[in-house]
Amino acid sequence: MKDLQFGIDIAAPVARVWDCMFDDTAYRDWTRAFAEGSYFEGRWEAGQRLRFLDAAGFGMEAIVDERRPLERLSLRLVGEIQQGRPVASSPLHAQPARERYEFSANAGGGTRLAVHLQSWNDGFHAFLNDSWPRALQRLKALAESSH
Repeated sequence: MKDLQFGIDIAAPVARVWDCMFDDTAYRDWTRAFAEGSYFEGRWEAGQRLRFLDAAGFGMEAIVDERRPLERLSLRLVGEIQQGRPVASSPLHAQPARERYEFSANAGGGTRLAVHLQSWNDGFHAFLNDSWPRALQRLKALAESSH
């Protein structure tokens, strides 16, 4: 396991950034940095299961461990999905990865978004180090565009 951290300052209120991050339409936009056609199935509520998928049906399955609106959302990644089906041999079954998103207001009325990842696959780090900053820049543009 290896921890990765990313952060960005966004000139929009926390509520706007929260909404852009978890809204279905905005999510499909900012997550293109990970894969074209990205979308989610499920609800961003504590205890709920989510599926993060691309257009070909590849992705991850997660459980929302904690949801504190406008403050924090924590996920436990518990499985991989290939062609729309769970991967029985996924190492995430035995050792889940984790993601945590923390939102805080800054002095100028904007938002500091911090993303904390605990990844199970060291080979995936280069992808995450490339994709997350691009995704956060797109999220920033969305949140700042109509506030």
